Amino acid sequence: MNQTIETIMKRKGSMSYTAEQIKESDMTAIISSGIAGPTGRNFQNRHFTVVQNAELLRQINDGIRTLMSAPVEYNPLYGAPTLIITSAPIDSPFAEQDCAAAVENMALAATALGLGSRYLLSPTRFIESEAGKTVKQALAIPEGYRSVACLIAGYDADPSQAPVTRNMDVVNYVK
Repeated sequence: MNQTIETIMKRKGSMSYTAEQIKESDMTAIISSGIAGPTGRNFQNRHFTVVQNAELLRQINDGIRTLMSAPVEYNPLYGAPTLIITSAPIDSPFAEQDCAAAVENMALAATALGLGSRYLLSPTRFIESEAGKTVKQALAIPEGYRSVACLIAGYDADPSQAPVTRNMDVVNYVK
């Protein structure tokens, strides 16, 4: 099978991570892969914020849990040592699509590098909430931008976890 297709089929949403931080060279490759993602009308106006600060990760994790009214044992960031936030101008007509494409590219890059990752939206809900205002400022997300989609990444604590079974009965061909 083609290596790219194999990576796509192997990608999964990891649910537990080791505390080991991602190597800088791997982080650079992951971010470069996100930047290489397609953008509507080639605007290329997404921004990437890489969060590896343990205290900020804890604040985001706790903020999400509070926003969701989830039990204290719930860990919305799954213990990942890195959170990558994609953001785009508030008035960007393609913000969701552009950021989603970037996150998918980064998830595939993480998989190709032997790392675990998971696509998340809940951090953006917290960051953009009134309760997350201070955290958003600490993250230095550019003025006039809003967080759109996120990726957590790190070394998978349970690499034996298989990707979820995909429903393949979702296609029709019109010829």
